Amino acid sequence: MAKYIKRLLLSIVITVITGGIVYYFALPPLSFKSVEFWIYAILLLLFLQILLPSSFSTANTNNKKNNSALDRKFKMVIKAVGIAIALSVLLFINFALASSRLFNAKDYANLLRDYIRTEDFSTYDATLNNVPLLDKDTAIQISNRVLGSLVDVVSQFELGKNEQITLNGKPIRVSPLYYGSFFKWVNNRNTGTPGYIKIDMMSQEAELIRLEEGIKYSPSEYFGRDLKRYLRFKYPFAIFSSFNFEVDEDGIPFWIVPVEKHTIGLFGGVDVDYILAVNAVTGEIYKYPVGEIPEWVDNVYNSDLIISQYNDYGKFQNGYWNSVFGQKGVKVTTEGYNYIPIGSDNWIYTGVTSVGKDESNIGFILSNKRTKETIYYSVSGAEEFSAMSSAEGVVQHLGYTATFPLLLNIEGQPTYIMALKDAGGLVKMYGMVNVEKYHIVATGDTVQSCQQKYRDLLKNNNMITAGTEAERISGLIEDIKTAVIDGTTYYYIKLASYDSYFAFSVKDNQLIVLKNIGDAITLEADRKDAGKIRNALLAE
Repeated sequence: MAKYIKRLLLSIVITVITGGIVYYFALPPLSFKSVEFWIYAILLLLFLQILLPSSFSTANTNNKKNNSALDRKFKMVIKAVGIAIALSVLLFINFALASSRLFNAKDYANLLRDYIRTEDFSTYDATLNNVPLLDKDTAIQISNRVLGSLVDVVSQFELGKNEQITLNGKPIRVSPLYYGSFFKWVNNRNTGTPGYIKIDMMSQEAELIRLEEGIKYSPSEYFGRDLKRYLRFKYPFAIFSSFNFEVDEDGIPFWIVPVEKHTIGLFGGVDVDYILAVNAVTGEIYKYPVGEIPEWVDNVYNSDLIISQYNDYGKFQNGYWNSVFGQKGVKVTTEGYNYIPIGSDNWIYTGVTSVGKDESNIGFILSNKRTKETIYYSVSGAEEFSAMSSAEGVVQHLGYTATFPLLLNIEGQPTYIMALKDAGGLVKMYGMVNVEKYHIVATGDTVQSCQQKYRDLLKNNNMITAGTEAERISGLIEDIKTAVIDGTTYYYIKLASYDSYFAFSVKDNQLIVLKNIGDAITLEADRKDAGKIRNALLAE
């Protein structure tokens, strides 16, 4: 009997040790609201049940009477573990169903309802000064090119997850450097990774930002400095939704980690409870509840979470079964999305279409990734992929492909803008497509030339709204600066009567090279463009 108990205890100890090892690597949250925790617990019970028969057989004695008593007790233990497993599985399934959209359609529809407001498109003010002209793939390609040019870095490190943020009002993508392998971590663990690569989504300029002290906390670390493990041991009950790399206005790198809360049943209604901001260099952790998050933080709400909540809002207004059969008033977002910086925040953009997928949009939304504030604009017209096909058709002889577009307000007209890339993924041209009349398509080697051609098309089609044409500006040249960006020379001209510099590309008008300080000049600039550098064209 004593030997049997020892074997039984040994099985439990082995299960506990195995559970500890699995926990160290899998790091499930110790919360009943986590699916990971339920799977972890059920697997451990299964492991214990597998161990028990071997424990009994090794503890068996030659005494038949004892064996019979042990057999009954053994069966009771096995049965108890089996019941625990069956009950756990049954509870898990019931809790999952009770949390599902089938039984809680109205609750899911309300997750985003209070954050949504509708505005007229005339208030939409995204301009060429603040929209990213690169997509994620091209940004990663450029970042890898920068990394490859740094001999002391490329042999030891690789590019980490790429994130878009808004830094000082500009769209920026940042990528931390990760260790290339375990052995490269061994060689560099004392100093950490050297920094991160930052790319300006407007100018396409990329650079490695080297830190005085390296990044020592990241997903590429091992053991105690592995980011998830580091946080799990400090917050064992928290459900982490993602690990987003960002930098503040001073260039200090942080990991922004949203912590989930479930508001519908046990597993449903996923939302953000608070965030953890982890200094990637020192490991210092700052906890911010929703509503008190600093403005420099961008990626609090995951893009897929926002899209999912808006789709629930659009589908379940009239209940679950209406979304399946009648589909009255059902609307969903289009398949792609992009980002627009507004102020200090990063906003996700996507179109909204009817559930019938008729290749047309009924509107679009902007949603703030820090606050979840969502603005709906009712704009009917071509959905994004139709516009992409229209732009690609104009340059089909070149074989260029379009990036997922962004929306601009040009001359009062809702307009898609997109980059056109070659087979190597490099941006070669730009395209603008009218949302309501997507046969109106303009392309150009630069954004400025594309915009001018598009304006000409709007004029020819009598689509320019009164009072929205480009501002005509005249004056004497006070200063001239030049810069070469991707092989194209840009001139930056300051007029005596204006604080801003006006930017011109040689490709737009070669006459710009003949202008000197003191010359009179007439140009056209967007009325809504009021930045320190304003895009402009030479007037005829």
